Amino acid sequence: MPTANPKNKTVTTSSMNSSDRETTLTKARVIVPPVNRREALMTFGSTAVGVAGLTEPNAAELPAHENTAADLCEKACADTMASCSKHVGHCTQHLADGHKEYAKCLEMCVGCLETTGACIGTCYGPMGVNVAEACAEACDLCAAECERITSDVSLKAHARLCRDCATACREFVKSRA
Repeated sequence: MPTANPKNKTVTTSSMNSSDRETTLTKARVIVPPVNRREALMTFGSTAVGVAGLTEPNAAELPAHENTAADLCEKACADTMASCSKHVGHCTQHLADGHKEYAKCLEMCVGCLETTGACIGTCYGPMGVNVAEACAEACDLCAAECERITSDVSLKAHARLCRDCATACREFVKSRA
C-alpha cells in the first residue's frame, strides 16, 4: 500500500512489488501555481460589480439631474479639468524650451487638474460642499498664475475657464447651504 509523506507531498511505494511499481507513479507531486494577487482582486472586484449590476435602481433612488447647481459644477469642473490637462503639456513644453516663468503655472495646472477631478467625483455626495470650496480656491489660484503670463493667449483662455469653474463651484456651495 502506498504511504504518504505530508511534508514533501510525495507518495512512496515501498511495500509494492516490482510490477506494481512499474505501473504506479513512485512520486506524485502537487504543483500549485502561485496566486497573482492583482488578478485575484480584479476577478473578485469584477464579480462584485457584476452582481451589484443585476439589480437596477428604482426611479426614487436616482436623483433628478436637470441643470442643478451640482450638474453645472460638474460640467464646469470637467471642462476645466480637460483644459488643465492640455495646459500641463503646454507649460511643460515651454519649460523644456527654457521659459522658466511657466514652472509655477505648471504646478497650478496640475493642482487644479487634480482638484477638479475630486470635485467631479464628490459633487453628488456628502463631501461635495467641502471639495467644491477647495476646488473654487484652486481654480482661482490657477487662473491668477495663468493670467500672470500675459503674452500667452492660450493661458488667458484657460484662466477664463478656471474663473468660470470657481464661480460654478461657489454657486453649488451656496445651493447646499
